[in-house]
Amino acid sequence: MVHEDSYVVEKCLQGDRSAFAVIVDRYKRQIYSITYSMTRNHADADDLSQTTFIKAYENLRKFKLGTNFRSWLSRIAVNSCIDHLRHKKRFSEDSLDAQAEVLPDGSPDPQDELESSELMDNITAAVDSLPQSQKIVVVMREMQGVGLKEIAEILKCSESTVRWRLHYARKKLQKKLQSYVNGA
Repeated sequence: MVHEDSYVVEKCLQGDRSAFAVIVDRYKRQIYSITYSMTRNHADADDLSQTTFIKAYENLRKFKLGTNFRSWLSRIAVNSCIDHLRHKKRFSEDSLDAQAEVLPDGSPDPQDELESSELMDNITAAVDSLPQSQKIVVVMREMQGVGLKEIAEILKCSESTVRWRLHYARKKLQKKLQSYVNGA
């Protein structure tokens, strides 16, 4: 994929504006996923995704051909979210959509729906309570499935730092979620 991305970037740098549409199509879901995971707000995530692609297009000359474009683009998304959250000074309380079981008549089971919604609210609150550096790592690793090496590349830190942040984030999440269970 690195070679394919470099080829598309070269086409963009040669003035082919339509080539950037290939990049947007290739990465729009991943970038939206990052921005939504960090903001918990669809409108903000849409805006930040657009901002990410605009910044990427405007700074294509700074991209080093032959390196991982996905990491470079993800870093722009993460930085855009950090800037946005810094200005907003709060995290949204939107919960993730939960899937409930369906009753034989086709309607959702209200008890399952309530429990699932409460669980997702607790998980969302626990993730949102993490320090930003740990939250980013959890979102990328656990929700996006990004590898440790690539996370380190995106965040411009060592893999051991990523492992450390992930370890402590998991411990904090476990403790926080256990308190929800014990408090219930």
